[in-house]
Formats: sequence, structure tokens, C-alpha cells
Amino acid sequence: MKKNILLISVLILCSGVFAQNSDTLLRRQLELERQFNPTLQDANKINSLPALPAPNIKKADASYATWAGRVNPPIEIAIPQPAAIATEIPFSLQKGYISISAGNYANINGALGYRIIDNENSKLNFLFLHQSTNGDIKFVQNSDPSSNTAYRMDNGGQLTYAYRFDQETFNISAGYSHSAFNYYGNTFGNERVFDNKHQTLGIAHLILGLQSSESDNLNYGVMARIKNFSTKFGTTIDDEGLEGNQTKLAIELDKPFDAARSDAKIGVEGNWDGVFLAKPENPNIDLYNYHLVNASPFISFEGLNWKARLGANVQFQFADDNKVRVAPNVQLSVKVADHSSLYANIEGGFDSNTILDMMNESPYVQPMLQVKPSFKLIDLEAGAKIGSANGVRIDIFGGYSQTDNEHFLLNSETTDNTSGTNTFIHAEYLSPIYGNLSRSHIGAMLQIATWSPLDLTARFSKNFYTIKDISINDISADDAKAYNKPGYEFDCRASLEVSQQIKLTLNYYLAGDRWSYFEKQNVKMKNINDLNLGAVYSINDAFSIHLNANNLLAQKYDIWHGYAAQGFNAMGGFSFKF
Repeated sequence: MKKNILLISVLILCSGVFAQNSDTLLRRQLELERQFNPTLQDANKINSLPALPAPNIKKADASYATWAGRVNPPIEIAIPQPAAIATEIPFSLQKGYISISAGNYANINGALGYRIIDNENSKLNFLFLHQSTNGDIKFVQNSDPSSNTAYRMDNGGQLTYAYRFDQETFNISAGYSHSAFNYYGNTFGNERVFDNKHQTLGIAHLILGLQSSESDNLNYGVMARIKNFSTKFGTTIDDEGLEGNQTKLAIELDKPFDAARSDAKIGVEGNWDGVFLAKPENPNIDLYNYHLVNASPFISFEGLNWKARLGANVQFQFADDNKVRVAPNVQLSVKVADHSSLYANIEGGFDSNTILDMMNESPYVQPMLQVKPSFKLIDLEAGAKIGSANGVRIDIFGGYSQTDNEHFLLNSETTDNTSGTNTFIHAEYLSPIYGNLSRSHIGAMLQIATWSPLDLTARFSKNFYTIKDISINDISADDAKAYNKPGYEFDCRASLEVSQQIKLTLNYYLAGDRWSYFEKQNVKMKNINDLNLGAVYSINDAFSIHLNANNLLAQKYDIWHGYAAQGFNAMGGFSFKF
């Protein structure tokens, strides 16, 4: 008992360096053992639903739903989005689960799932998720008005089925998600374009997949996905919203070429992505359909202390302008000791930036707007992993990337010269600007798990940006910054199992040196300084209660300039498995 008390004290004293994990203000992962609130700081609000194993197609994005996220930061700030929500339930003991959480800002979390069929050959699962918020958010800037109500409600359900044949596994998933929200951003005293009306995004999806069992013969995987989406209103609340379909077809073929080594393979991955948009009623809005065809041949092999995968991405883009590009796709690793290795990954290719991609990055992006596709000429990540058998691991890493037509989301603003005062008019949505971005970064990560009840992780990275060929409102910007992308990040987390019934978590995330552009000048944004505490008490194997406190330092900061995060907020609830 004394050891537990001492350890808890040390953990609290170290809260300044305890990091943010999957349940911080910037992203939320709903689990039965650890629920965290669904505030506006979520990086992805329910943007991927749990599912049965999908075909192993590395280049296919098989996420089963793309939901508009809550005030999520760019990917450089956000930790990678959760790939599964509430999927680590011991289904061998229970078939279903229900979880409910509530807190200030009218934050509500809910989940209901049931394993309808589960046998050796068939699996059928159902899942429903709910997240909502409806609280008043104070703006960081001194403006009139100084705050606005941020409304959000997301609901989604999904049914997944898988059947295992002798040599293949068939997967099917169908579902629907509905998101309603208002553009609550700061207009700096100007009249609101959307008048806090609730925009909606509805997405219906269907996914079919077939994956062969691993063998020494030809292995294959195929996947087909279609998403039908629609929004409520367009550039004004009187215009009809955008409608369309986003489709994907993917296939992977590989065959071992060395009978003695199943990991020595030659193959090809291919996919087609298509976006088909309904023609808008407003003739001044020019939209185009988008197609991306990708072929990635590769060869992989492995030696005693090394392995390699050599390949390339050959891509054909058909949009407002057609392009053909070739980029590398290479992974290398060399083992230098029992628990240490060197690695390097080199990749490149198009980022389509479709309507659903942008709504996932930020639902507050300007409606009826297509963001230009970007092309990553090279994306290099290399480092050294140094580990030991007693649970300590150190990763030292660095990298370089170069991207054409990178987009940066800024406050929408126009200049009004009618009164001769050259004043600015700000709308509450975000609009993109474009530039060529080069990014270099270095960093390190430390993981300590020498004592099983305690798990500590800390990660730091420093970014260096170079911006070229950027213009803002058709004006060349000589001193442009990498807007909304952090100069440095510090991300730590700690969890402690006090007993079999009690688990504590402390998380801390810091993102600094962030910039935006406002009224013809660069504006330095406040650091994201986010400290969270969570506790779970398991009364028995089926029932547990949880309490979470977020933004304990009560920091005021923007994710995007004018879009503020919630202040201190807390949430409590229960989970029940049946």
C-alpha cells in the first residue's frame, strides 16, 4: 500500500510531462475500460468504426466511415487517428456492451454493440455510436462577441459480417453516419454567413472484400467500397448542399518466389479512387469529378538480420488537370543487436484531398469547395530503435518530405473598400491557400515498462519548414509560415494499475511555434498545452465506472485561428458488458 501511495504521488508530480494518448483533447478513443469526453478538441470524431478483418491491401483505405471530426488539428498535430473503437472487449465472456458518459459543455458519449454471431466460420457484429456537445466556447481573441455556442451531434451505426471459406475470407460492412454541427468560429464582429444554422453531413457506406489465405501460391485480396454523402446547405443557407459518391476499388497480388522463404515475394498493389459530384444549382460553382489510378509493383525479401521491400507508386490523376507521377515506395530495416535495429521508409504520391477527406480534417472548411490534390515527391523517415529486454526502448528518428500544392486552412476574409476604410470582412468558415512545403524533422521517443503496473512513454519532435510559391488572396507572401503546423511537439503519457479494480492515467500534449495569417500579417497562435487525468474503477467483470478531467490547466487556445477549444471539462459515466 505504501508503494502504491508513493507511486501515485510521483505520477502526479510528473504530470507536467505525462503525455496525451488516444483519449486526450485532440483525439478520443471510446473503450469500455477508458472513456474520455467527446469535446470539440477531438481530432477525429468517430471517424472509423470497428470491423472484422478487412482484406490486407496496404494501399487501400478501408476505414468504414468518415465522420466530420470535432475541431481537429492538422495531421502534423494530431496523433494518428484510432483505427478501432471499443474493439478490445473480451468477447469470449460477453456478447454485448453499452457505455454512457456525460459532462459539462453538454458533452455526451454513448456506445452500444452486440456480437450477434460468432463461431469458427461466421462473425456478425452490430455497433452504434453517439457523441454530442452543445456548450458556449470563449474565443481566444479579444472580439465582439467574445464567445459562441458550439453545437455538435454525431450518430452512426454499422453492421459487419465475415465468413471464412477453406481458402478465402469474405467481408461485408454496411452502415450510416449522420453529423450535425454549426460553424461557430470567430467572425470578429461581422454578420454570420450561416447564422449558426446546423449544417449536416450524412454518409452511407457499403464495403465488400475477399482475402485469400496465406500460401506459397498466388495470394490475393480485393476490396470494393462506395460512400454516398450529402450536406444540407452550400455557400449560403439558401443554397442546396453538396451530394455525391466516393468509390474505391483495390486489389493486391503477390507470390513467394523462394520456396524456402515465404517472406520473399513479388507482387503488385493497385487501386482506383473516384469521386462523382452532383451538379450544383448555382452556375457560379465549378465542381469536377476526380479519379486516381495507382499501381505499385514491389519485391520483398529478408535475410538473417535484415529485410527490405522495394517498390514504386505509378499514379495517374484525372481532375481539372491530368497528371502522371512516379514516386518511391521502399521500406528497409537492419538488425544490429538483439533488441536494436536501424530502419528507413521512403514513400511518395498524391493526396487526393476529396470532399470527405477535408470534412474529416476539418468540418468547418468552406462548403462547396474542392481542395486541390497535393503531391508528395518524397517522404523519408529513418531512425534507430534501441531496446533492451527489461522494458526500456529508445527511438531516435528524423526525416524529410517535400510536397507540392500543400494546403493550409485560414480564416476566410475579404477586404471591403466601399467605405474607403479598407476594412476586413471575416466569414466563419476556413478557406485553403496553397504552397510548396519542405519539412525536415528530428526527434526521439522513450518507452519504459520495467514494472508492469506502470507504463510511461514520452516523445519529442522538432520540425523545420520551408515554404515556396505561396500567395494569400492573390498576393505573394514573402514571409509565409507553415500555417497551423507546429514547430515542435511534446507528447507523453502514463498509466498506472493501482489494483485489479483501479486504473489511473495522466496525459500531456504540447504543440508550440504555431502560426496563422490574419489581416495581411502573420499571427503567432497560443501553444496547445493540454493536461488530462482519467480514472477507471471496475466493480466487477461486467460493470465499471469512469471519471475524466480534461484541460486541467484551463488553457485557452485555438486549433485553427478563430476556432477555440473547450476550457476545463470533466465527464463521468459507466460501462456494462453483457
